Amino acid sequence: MIDFHTHPVLIREVIGDDPDMLKVTREIFDIGNNLMPLEIFFLQMDTAGIEKAVLLPIDCRKSKGLPISTSEIVGKLSRENERFIGFASVDPMDKDAPKRLEEDVKKWNLKGLKLSPAAQGFCVTDKENTYPVYEKASSLKLPVLFHMGMSWEPGTKISQGTPLPLEEVAYDFPNLNIVIAHFAWPFVDVAAALSWKYKNIYIDTSALYFDSPKEFIHYVMNHQLPVTLIERSLRDKIVFGSNYPRVEIKNMANAVRSLGLSEGCLKLIFKENAERLLGI
Repeated sequence: MIDFHTHPVLIREVIGDDPDMLKVTREIFDIGNNLMPLEIFFLQMDTAGIEKAVLLPIDCRKSKGLPISTSEIVGKLSRENERFIGFASVDPMDKDAPKRLEEDVKKWNLKGLKLSPAAQGFCVTDKENTYPVYEKASSLKLPVLFHMGMSWEPGTKISQGTPLPLEEVAYDFPNLNIVIAHFAWPFVDVAAALSWKYKNIYIDTSALYFDSPKEFIHYVMNHQLPVTLIERSLRDKIVFGSNYPRVEIKNMANAVRSLGLSEGCLKLIFKENAERLLGI
């Protein structure tokens, strides 16, 4: 099984004594949890029954001054640990972004691209800056995971996480696979409609905005949407994501498993849909 949404922001072996990286963790990513050794990450995965985890960097040097992890950090971690699947991140406002994306992907064997319009300060439909990045991702056959919905990071705007503009991207790039992170909460109905309509739009389950993953997932899947929509119409379009370390992987996995979905649907969400996106 695959966790499609994790961040390497609290790994002690990565941050070490670097004050800039600790500043990023505390002030930009806005998470106060203690640093943990890498073995805790793997223990989280083992407890949840997760074999592999996608690691997501965010290149926000232009907007924030420092990156929330980098393609290089993720690349090294995934090279050294076969249980990690590394994604790249580039700043679409950087004119060299398409070139750097290709270089990073080839150098570190990265399998996707992470973008966060809110943290990176861009509009997804900025054709001058973002479209060359999408074109490069499409040519490299990389899925692009967009942070959508509310953002924890200080100084970010909810309006930049509205998923509806992704319709234009999906329409203009039919061969580009797009993953809407966090179910785009609170814009859950829009995310579901986009995923239902467009064959190249997927959603991950990493939605959590209060302290109980189970309560929140049930709220999203039973009140904002009927759970039958997931079972009958979106079963091929949802991938499991925990948003670790904001959420313990086992807690999010248990929350999704508690929805009462069929075993066939759960297999798609936890494994097969992610494998299809990653070309496994």
